[in-house]
Amino acid sequence: MSVAPVLRLTFTLFCNSASHGAGRVKSRFDLNRKGASQSEAELGLIGVDCITLREERRIEEAPAAYKPIQSVIDVQVEAEMVGVVARLCPVLTFKA
Repeated sequence: MSVAPVLRLTFTLFCNSASHGAGRVKSRFDLNRKGASQSEAELGLIGVDCITLREERRIEEAPAAYKPIQSVIDVQVEAEMVGVVARLCPVLTFKA
């Protein structure tokens, strides 16, 4: 989901800032330990390229590692902090 400030005056009240994610639902440690037994589909890696210098990091950044963003976006829209301008779908991640 891509968002943009609603009004400059309103956005200033929020220190020109908005959440960029909802956080992790699974730690990197848990994914390295347990994620290897999950399929690419379970990790949300189907259709998502991942460029990494170390293969084990691919699991760490899998879409399944992150919480859904929609509730965070909804709160920011309701507060007139941001407005939704596009819905994005990951196609590539990079992890050094």
